[in-house]
Amino acid sequence: MTPLHLANDEGKLLTLLGIPSNIRVHGRDTNGAVSVIEMRDQPGGGAPQHVHSREDETFQVLEGEYEFTCGDKTFIAKPGATVFAPRDIPHGYRYLGNSPGRILLIATPAGIEEWFEEVGALTAEQQDIPRVIELGKKYGLEFLPPPQS
Repeated sequence: MTPLHLANDEGKLLTLLGIPSNIRVHGRDTNGAVSVIEMRDQPGGGAPQHVHSREDETFQVLEGEYEFTCGDKTFIAKPGATVFAPRDIPHGYRYLGNSPGRILLIATPAGIEEWFEEVGALTAEQQDIPRVIELGKKYGLEFLPPPQS
């Protein structure tokens, strides 16, 4: 491995289901040890409940306020908060702010960034939910149905 430095506007920019994202550190840069993805969530947006079988996720809230659910716990995460979501535990989040929020996702080991790339390479019209869910299976990512009310 070699050291890596990215300026604020560097990385691999893509849009995933309308969410501007930036792969800041790719697994190929770390021999698969870690990947880092920055996401800019819109009001009411976020990640639905899902489970990873291959990686743990650590989130760092950079801007805005998020509601996280991880397992049977729900909590509010404000700027500076760190959230750890272990593999095999259902988790998701919703952005609560009125202007775009910003969150950093650190995946260990790396690999999920390849799902981001694959979905991000599709046109907005091609990024339909069934296709995104199907692609997730390839990366050990399972989306859960919404809770019954």
